[in-house]
Amino acid sequence: MLAVLTAHGARRVVVTDMMAAKRDKALELGADAAVDAAAPDAAEQVRTALGESADIVIDCVAIQPTVRQAIAIADKGGTVVIVGVPSADVTIPLALVQDHQIRIQGSATYLPEDYAESIRLLQDGAVRSADFVTATRSMEEVAEAFDLSASGHHIKVLVTIA
Repeated sequence: MLAVLTAHGARRVVVTDMMAAKRDKALELGADAAVDAAAPDAAEQVRTALGESADIVIDCVAIQPTVRQAIAIADKGGTVVIVGVPSADVTIPLALVQDHQIRIQGSATYLPEDYAESIRLLQDGAVRSADFVTATRSMEEVAEAFDLSASGHHIKVLVTIA
């Protein structure tokens, strides 16, 4: 999960994950802080690292615990963007969402301009694929690629087509 605070022209990014290696990678790539998502006070740790509640929380997992945590981190007037693909329905604490005026935004499709911007960022070197592509497998090894991806030990697993 990713929490972002934008205030007075400054932006702070805090990442949560249960795996220490992924938290370390987030810090290496420029996150301001990284919090263990399994900590009972993870939402409070994120708010402390940000200095207040997040303006934007991006949930890249979309399961019951991460959606609840995202809403807790966003708090007053924030936006929770659900990017992860849910494997089942989740419930939300509607009273908290309503009382704290939290916006929930789904995101599942990319537009042509998103791809163009991604390509530009890669070509310009602003984003390095080596920082997040952690495994590559051939089409013949697609089952292994899915296993690696599901293991939780990789950021991005690519399947190459000859």
